[in-house]
Amino acid sequence: MILTTGRLSRVLQLTLAVVKPDAVAHPLMLEALHQRILDNNFAIVRCRDLVWRKQDSERFYAEHSGRFFFQRLVEFMSSGPMRAYILAREDAISHWRGLMGPTKVFRARYTSPSSIRAQFGLTDTRNTTHGSDSPESAQREISFFFPDFHAEVWMEEEEPLFRSGQMHYDHQKQIHTL
Repeated sequence: MILTTGRLSRVLQLTLAVVKPDAVAHPLMLEALHQRILDNNFAIVRCRDLVWRKQDSERFYAEHSGRFFFQRLVEFMSSGPMRAYILAREDAISHWRGLMGPTKVFRARYTSPSSIRAQFGLTDTRNTTHGSDSPESAQREISFFFPDFHAEVWMEEEEPLFRSGQMHYDHQKQIHTL
């Protein structure tokens, strides 16, 4: 732990968050999800809109190849624009996953009714968001979506400044900057 601004603070953790094509197709929903990220004290380190080719989806979800839902997921994720974020905060992975709620929309509606998937999800595939499930997958997934981002450099040079509050939200860029 490092002493900053008069109190103990833990190092920020990075995670990948993706808003899937079903939500990006609805501008008001996309805006509401972006605001939920901000309202839950995540720093938005990077943000980009993109469209995947089928091959991109197949590469990203290769670990699921052969599973019954693979083809449906690949087709859906390459069906339209999506938004990817690199988010930072203490325990970012578990906080983002908690905010998303269970993968299965039906379960989310009963066990986590205020979660993103309960409120906006349509089906288990069209469940609005994706998030990394471990530090290892976060590192791998961030590299996939943001190949020019160097997490080690960010952690060394920018993370201490973000953690100490030396950042501000740029409304035009829709990210936090130093």
